Amino acid sequence: MLRVTVIKSPSKCNTCSETELLVNEIAQNYKELVEFKVLTNGTPEAQEFGLVTTPVVALGNKIYSMGKPVIKEKVEAWIKKELAAGSS
Repeated sequence: MLRVTVIKSPSKCNTCSETELLVNEIAQNYKELVEFKVLTNGTPEAQEFGLVTTPVVALGNKIYSMGKPVIKEKVEAWIKKELAAGSS
């Protein structure tokens, strides 16, 4: 199962909220293959990714996007790429 993680700011951040909603929406299309998690920056679990600028989108342990809005088509392509790599 592919872990898809969004790390967001502990303070109110519109870009973080939009990223969380968009990535969750895409993850729902792959719910048999993907585990969606949301972490808050500064928590021990989020710190495992190292120093980050929110929002972050990570697939497995690999950060795909940091500190900027994401595009739906790109996120979906990243998930498909990681799922294909994991099934080979």
